[in-house]
Amino acid sequence: MAEIKRNDNKFNNIIKDLLSGDNQKILVAIKQLRISGKPEAIHPILDVYIENNDAEIKQEISSLLFDLKLEKAIDELIKAISSKKYREIKPFIISIFWQSGLDVSNHIDFLVKQAIKNDYLVCLEVLTVIENFDATFNEEEINDLILDLEEAIEEDETEKQNLLLSLKTVLQQLNVEF
Repeated sequence: MAEIKRNDNKFNNIIKDLLSGDNQKILVAIKQLRISGKPEAIHPILDVYIENNDAEIKQEISSLLFDLKLEKAIDELIKAISSKKYREIKPFIISIFWQSGLDVSNHIDFLVKQAIKNDYLVCLEVLTVIENFDATFNEEEINDLILDLEEAIEEDETEKQNLLLSLKTVLQQLNVEF
């Protein structure tokens, strides 16, 4: 039991350093998170990404997140995408899925809705994520998403319209079970 507590203290100290505002401590904390990271670190990491303008820190955070392999981090990333707090970096957060190879195929509905509701860059990242799916989907769910996209395509008169058309084509090519 004591070991778990010690590990929690270690993790808490890493997060404290991450949020310290001291660039050297932040860089060390990012390196430590590669070894001792937990899904709960996602939001503090994104906070630092938004608040800190140091190019090296941004690069190290990007590298850390693009190397994510922990499936449990998906839920935290989905929460971040849904949060208004991270709206300005939503395309970056979505890109983590395809950069890291995390399987978010269970969240296809959420992703397509993000593509429809948000701007060109979000749509582009969602398209890239879905293009990389290697899963089988429920035919009814995919058909519903295609209908949602067709409606959005009719209503959209921006450059995003072509991306929505591409997304529709990608959905039509996904493996479906009948």
